Amino acid sequence: MKRIIALGLSILCALCAFAQKDQDGDTLLWNGRKYVLFVDRDVPPILDIYYQRIGEARPFSNWSNNNHRGYTATYELINEALYLKEIKAIRYKTRKENLWTESGIDTVVKPEYLNIRPLTEELPVFDEYVATDWFSGVVELQLMPKDKKEARSEEASGHRILNVIRGKVTDNMLITDNDRAAIEKNGGKEGLREKAEMLAIQKRYSTYHIRSKMDREKVIYNGHEGLFETRDNALTLIMELFHNDPIASPTSWNDRNESRISPLFGNWLLKNDSLFLTSIEIHEGAELFKHTAIKTPMLVLTTQPEAKNIAVDNDGKVFADWLDGEYTIHYGAWEVNEYGVTTYNVAKTQKIRVRNGRVTSSVFSPSSFEEDEKALTENTFTICDSKNVWSVEDKLLAEAIGNYKKPKKGPTYKGDKATMRSWFLTHPLTDERAKSRLFRVHIAFMVNCKGEVGQWQVISKGKGELFEFANMVLDLVKTMPQNWIPATDKKGNPVDCWQKLEFTVSNGVLTNADYK
Repeated sequence: MKRIIALGLSILCALCAFAQKDQDGDTLLWNGRKYVLFVDRDVPPILDIYYQRIGEARPFSNWSNNNHRGYTATYELINEALYLKEIKAIRYKTRKENLWTESGIDTVVKPEYLNIRPLTEELPVFDEYVATDWFSGVVELQLMPKDKKEARSEEASGHRILNVIRGKVTDNMLITDNDRAAIEKNGGKEGLREKAEMLAIQKRYSTYHIRSKMDREKVIYNGHEGLFETRDNALTLIMELFHNDPIASPTSWNDRNESRISPLFGNWLLKNDSLFLTSIEIHEGAELFKHTAIKTPMLVLTTQPEAKNIAVDNDGKVFADWLDGEYTIHYGAWEVNEYGVTTYNVAKTQKIRVRNGRVTSSVFSPSSFEEDEKALTENTFTICDSKNVWSVEDKLLAEAIGNYKKPKKGPTYKGDKATMRSWFLTHPLTDERAKSRLFRVHIAFMVNCKGEVGQWQVISKGKGELFEFANMVLDLVKTMPQNWIPATDKKGNPVDCWQKLEFTVSNGVLTNADYK
């Protein structure tokens, strides 16, 4: 069944109604007062951006619908700079032990406990506080009055908006409810121009991040066009070149030019197990489901300090050696459903592991394009007599395919087992993860009465990463020379018979290859 990526109406509403906030907000301390610190639901919180910048997964686990982030943080504004003071969470993973710690109650920890550090030394250092120099963005504050007098103050009559650049507050402005009403009515005239501009910056900041969540980068693989799925800890693939720091890239929300309120989006080519950037776009337009793609010269990358080593080849491509991690590509088509909502109907998904721009593993679901094309061009494997199927004797094989008669002689490989083993010793797995592991793999397959091979399946009981490795072994086994002699019955007649291959995989090399 086809899967659907729906660009939900909730995203569209996020632009229209800033009132939709996280139900459990962070806290900010300033001038002896306490504020609730808000960001839009579709904009990463300050601490999430830290993990985005360093390229690591968040160590927190959700604990309630009221807080889908899994934590709340307390910040303090000191000398016009933003500092992280403490974090409250129930479940979190320490970076030292890589284990979940669960207390059952809200546990308050200092940033250093989770090894959170400033990325630079540009802001002053205070004991047990961490300068948020990783954060550039817009946050909104609402006063938490400590008494009736404070509740009647002007500070409590609206919201305070901060514009922060690398932890330093560049704009700090109180906008009352009356200010908002006047700005909506007359567009910022009558002495409200600065406050109107602050609201405009806030909107551009939200638009910037919502674009990065909703819009997708295109990729071409073997003539098929797909869409990259945005990683949780990244803006776009190109922005990973700038460590997901919009201030370091050519575009950000601080630009008054509305056409530049967009992350950089790329068009990619996946070829010869390598990723290449072929062109760059900025997405312009107020409507989320409709945007204008503005082509940007590739040389824009080479003008940035973070990208000074980028080289554009003669074909205008850039080898993406800054990419490192796991990525997902969806292949399908855009459609408008019966409710008028634009959706992307996914027909096939490809998960790739990339190391310095090189693809070290690729897994398709439900099948690769190559397998689809092969099935169309080659005769489908068939057995000779479905009522007369045999199987070599093996407990694991019987559990997977059922019990069948045992042949007098099972399927054998031409040239003996040594010939087969020598082939596998010279064709190891290429995935780097497998090169440090030791495991066993069992694969079942059918050899029909003509010596043809098919109906491959993994029958190992490994799960997770081991199951992924087993399927890599299966893909490799399918490429070996299939020189099999069919099984025979008691009369010496060739018959359809199940056979099993088993391997020990050591440091990526398939050793001890054997069959029954």
